[in-house]
Amino acid sequence: MAGLNTVDDPARVHAVVVGIERYPRHSGWDLPGAVDDALRFHKWLRKGGVPEDNIQLLLAPEEDSRRRLEPLTGSGDLVWRPVWTRDEVMDAFTDGLEGRTGDLLYVFWGSHGVLGHDERRLLLCPDASPKDKRCIDTANLMEYLQRDDLDGFAQQVLLFDACATFLEHLHQPTGPAVAAFPTVRRRTVGQFALCAAAPGQVAENDPALRSGVFSHAVMDWLETNAADLRPDLAALLTDVRTRMPGIQSPVSIDVRTLDGSRERLTAPGPAPLPASTGRSRLALALHEAFGDGDLRTRCVEHVTAHCPRAGLGATPSDDRIAHVLLTVERAMAAAVEVVRPRDRQAADRLLALGRADNAPGLLSPLELASLREIFGRAPVLPPMARVIAAVRAAQPFARAWLPPSAEGEPGPTLDQLMACAEHFEAHTGGQSVARPGRQLVPAVVRFTELLAALLPGARRELHEWGDRVADRLGVDTGGLAERRAEALAWPDSLGTGCGHPRVLAQLDVAPPERTAARGDRDSGERFTCVMWVDTGSDGLRQAAEQSGGPLSARDVVRRIKRTVTLLRAATEEPPVVEILLQPDAVHLPVDFWNGADDEDELPLLLGVEWATVLRCAPLASEEVEERRRSELRRRWAARHNDTVVYLDDRHTEGYAAYGALKTKADAARAVVRAGPGGRDRLVQTALKLGYPVVLWDRKSPGPVPDTHFDPVRPAAAVDGLPARVQSYRARACENPAAHTMCPAVLFEAADRPLPEVLPLTGPTEPTAPIASSPSAPPDPAEASS
Repeated sequence: MAGLNTVDDPARVHAVVVGIERYPRHSGWDLPGAVDDALRFHKWLRKGGVPEDNIQLLLAPEEDSRRRLEPLTGSGDLVWRPVWTRDEVMDAFTDGLEGRTGDLLYVFWGSHGVLGHDERRLLLCPDASPKDKRCIDTANLMEYLQRDDLDGFAQQVLLFDACATFLEHLHQPTGPAVAAFPTVRRRTVGQFALCAAAPGQVAENDPALRSGVFSHAVMDWLETNAADLRPDLAALLTDVRTRMPGIQSPVSIDVRTLDGSRERLTAPGPAPLPASTGRSRLALALHEAFGDGDLRTRCVEHVTAHCPRAGLGATPSDDRIAHVLLTVERAMAAAVEVVRPRDRQAADRLLALGRADNAPGLLSPLELASLREIFGRAPVLPPMARVIAAVRAAQPFARAWLPPSAEGEPGPTLDQLMACAEHFEAHTGGQSVARPGRQLVPAVVRFTELLAALLPGARRELHEWGDRVADRLGVDTGGLAERRAEALAWPDSLGTGCGHPRVLAQLDVAPPERTAARGDRDSGERFTCVMWVDTGSDGLRQAAEQSGGPLSARDVVRRIKRTVTLLRAATEEPPVVEILLQPDAVHLPVDFWNGADDEDELPLLLGVEWATVLRCAPLASEEVEERRRSELRRRWAARHNDTVVYLDDRHTEGYAAYGALKTKADAARAVVRAGPGGRDRLVQTALKLGYPVVLWDRKSPGPVPDTHFDPVRPAAAVDGLPARVQSYRARACENPAAHTMCPAVLFEAADRPLPEVLPLTGPTEPTAPIASSPSAPPDPAEASS
């Protein structure tokens, strides 16, 4: 990787410099020093001769920083722009670069950050909050900067000082709010990206220096070695890696070199060290641990026997052993198996160094083989039922990889369960705050604890296996006991319920295939779908048939049809179909999806074939969701009264809807009569305030008269409303001119349980914080657990 070239004129250098120090919607995220880092980078550019007009300096300063900026701005020495929204930041890259031309573009960014789906690095914008994580994707930004209508800038250097901590959704199913840059035609551009943290890591901030540790190291090197604005990128990379203090410090992990090749250095645990330094430290630790010659011999023999690729030979040096442990899959885990019974402190040291340098394989070969034997001895493997549904629903990791069941296959194969276990090895967990220095329970052990809860015959063996693995990894026993109690309680937490049988389809829009024509079966939009059934007497359980990947709307209806057919054969009673959607997706016209093939004579309209209602997945905030559930239960208990709250266009201003819905304490349902402009907002308001029944018209082009909903009799018995809506939809097919309504009904029957999902890939307590680190801090729900 050579240094920059053809940058002889500083006037041909441009930059976008971002320092987000204040988050007005959540002051707990304020990041002192981000503005200072941005100003230091700006000063380096100006000292190198870059004109002020070539630099877009975007700052969200705290009050102290704003006061320090005032004299510089007033004297004309500094031009900066306040940015308080995601759109304002994005405008700098869209509109702000229009008409500019040059040889080299710098991007410097300091803010909080998280790791999203598929390890996408997300940068939190100034208007982000815990409930609304507004952000942009670094990979998407880099792709946008390759746009072919951007004149020049064939060389680009991007420096991101932000964390890459895993985003724990828990009860926040909507996840981050990622805004995408416009889709563009791309050209060949040399990009060098340097990021402060490896996957799962915090990027440290030094409160004494008022600077990110990464930014401080980068600027020290640039100011000393690159006064001409042409840094040797390889030397910069090496220096920054070397200067990161301690084995758990953040480092650069992603490099796009200017010759078009790509170097990717990923690590689920602490930061990788430079290869030679990391190996040297491990070799020293091995030398100290192997004071007993017998321990060295046993360790070498054990690793050689179980890791055939090790190739250690008869008398390997400490450096050779260190190299094998850091490069051969599962070799480090095998070595720790031998060291831990003799010297727990030395074993912990080896584990820490292995995580720091990304030693491959969390489980040892013996642990993996033992797990396979336990699964193989289980009399009956669990169906692709509860635990696999939990895995699928654990965002953001599960959807893309889970092995599907074959058609008609009652449950997972042994290989599929092992594939699940090996996948979750990558999510090792962080360090405990409640018990400093102790590792949190890794995802693979959480997964096996869930299986133990569903396999009474194999429970003892799986618990013993989990104990052994947790002990070798230095996991705190109290944390493991808490996770085990959660897993054992989980199968009983679904409740039994009563009443009519039902089929519950848990849907979510598959992220990559969003289209403008929402709900059109031919639009290409795809959905993840997990099917659940309830006979009305034996509780909620997952259906036998599940999808192995995203489905079209038509395929979703087909799967519902097959599940309904099987359930009806068992109960001899037509079930209600419940569609479980995310809170912001209740407007999807799922009840009008057609599952028929184009050549079929008859349609298969979901809401006409079966009584179909919508249900809402839990809201992002646990506190708000608990209030909503409490209100649902109270109003559902009084559902037999005929009090209805009608909401129309008068309620779209201010708090009018809130007041109307709160005034009638005994109302059990709401009917939305507003036009398209305010309809969705009123539905959401009624939903969040815990109304069990919300009825509205999807297609009404404007406000509707008082008699509009009379055909479905919203004031009549609530329990019969789904059937009345179904009947109306059928009549609309018969005579559309006389039945112009497209009724949608949210039917939150409070005594009908929803599927329970446990998080598998992240801690339920926060990892150890570092003062003012540039990352989203732990969710309050995590901290309270």
